[in-house]
Amino acid sequence: MFIDPGLPVDDEDDFSAKVYGDGQEAPPPSAVTKKSAFAPWHHPIKQIVRDYQWGDAAVRLLSGFRAAERRGVLRYFTLPGADLLDVRQLATAIQGMGSQVEYFGFNTGWKPDGSDRVDGSGAYLSAESALRQAGRVTDSSVVWPDSLEDIAQPKSTAADRLAQQSVFDIVNIDACDHLGYASPGRKQTLFDAMESLLAHQLRATEPWLLFLTTRADPKLLGGPSVKLMAAIQKNLDAHPDGFGDALADCLGVDKAVLISDLNAVWGSTDERFLKLFVLALGKHLLHFYFGQVNFKVTVELVSAFAYRVHGAEPDMVSVAFRMTPGGLRIHPAAAKPVVVLEQIELADANAIAAKTKAMWNLENGIQDSKVATDAVNGTLRLLEQANYDLEAWKLWLQNHPIRPMTV
Repeated sequence: MFIDPGLPVDDEDDFSAKVYGDGQEAPPPSAVTKKSAFAPWHHPIKQIVRDYQWGDAAVRLLSGFRAAERRGVLRYFTLPGADLLDVRQLATAIQGMGSQVEYFGFNTGWKPDGSDRVDGSGAYLSAESALRQAGRVTDSSVVWPDSLEDIAQPKSTAADRLAQQSVFDIVNIDACDHLGYASPGRKQTLFDAMESLLAHQLRATEPWLLFLTTRADPKLLGGPSVKLMAAIQKNLDAHPDGFGDALADCLGVDKAVLISDLNAVWGSTDERFLKLFVLALGKHLLHFYFGQVNFKVTVELVSAFAYRVHGAEPDMVSVAFRMTPGGLRIHPAAAKPVVVLEQIELADANAIAAKTKAMWNLENGIQDSKVATDAVNGTLRLLEQANYDLEAWKLWLQNHPIRPMTV
C-alpha cells in the first residue's frame, strides 16, 4: 500500500494499520487448477521404462564409463512432453552423483514462447523453472518447436540447430509412432531422423546410450522394413550356422524352419516378431557403424522391454543400446578388412541375439508386487511434481481400457 505523506494520520495505530495492515490475512491466491487429462505415458507401466531402463542405464553410464570429473553434466537429447517427465526421472536418478541434466530436443506441440499449443497452460515453462530452481538441469537446456524428422532434411532449421550441438551422453527417441512414420507434408521418417542422430554421434569419444521406444507392428514398418529385414537376411545367408543358431535360439523356433520361412515370423504379431524386430534394430546399428570402415564402434543391447498400448498383445518396444567408440581403426597392410569386420560383427550380432532372448514383457513384469509398487510410487511422484490431480489419476487408472489397476 502507498501512503501519501500529505494526508493526515489520526494516530500511531492508524498509521501502523495503513502501513502494516490490520492483522487480517489477505485472501489466498486462487489455487492453480490441477491437470486431469491423462495419456498412455501416465500409466505405471511407462514408469517401469523410465526407472528400470532409462534411470538405471544412465546411472550405470556415469558410474561405469565416466571419470568422476566428467559426471557433472549429463548431455541428453530428448523429445519431451510439456511436463518433462523423462527429464525429471533422469535428474532424480543421477542427483546422488552430483550430476545435472543438460537437455536439448524438439517438440512441435510447443509455441516459441514455451506455452503448450494444445491448452496454453505453460506446463513446459513451469516444469523447466522448477527443475532449474532445484539445480537439477543446466541453464543451457532448451527445447525447440521443430519436428524431429526435420533433422534428416539438410539445411533445415532443425538440422542446423542439431549441428551446433556437441555429442550427447544419451539420445532418447521416445516415439509414440512407428519408425516409418512421417509427419504430414514431410518425406523424412523417424527412421531417417534416427540415422541422422547416429551420424551426429560419430564424433563421440566415450560410450553413449541410445534409447528408442516405438510401435512394433508388422503392418506399420513401412520403408524401414526393407533395411531391417535385409539386416537379418544378410547375416543369415552369410552365416547360416553361426548366426542361424543364435537367431533360432533367440526366437525359440527350429533353425530349418527359420531359414526357409523367415517372412512368416516377420508377419506374425506375437513375441517372436517383437524379438526379431529388436534384433533387426541391433543388426542395423551394427551395419551402420561397420559401414564406417575406419570407425570402430561396439554396439551392445543393454535391455529390451515390450508392453501393450493398442492391441491385445505387446505392440510397443523400448530398447537401450550402448555404443562404445574405439577410435580410428587401422588395418595392417596384409589384412582383409571385410573378412575381419564380418567376424567382429557376427560376434556382436550373436551377443545382441542372446540379450534379445531375455526381452522383458512388462505385462508380466507389472504383476510383480515390488515392480508394481515402484512403478506406482514413481508415477505418483512425477505427477505430483507436474501438478496433476492424483485422485483423478487413480480413477483414470482404475478404469484404464487396457490395463486397469487399483491404487
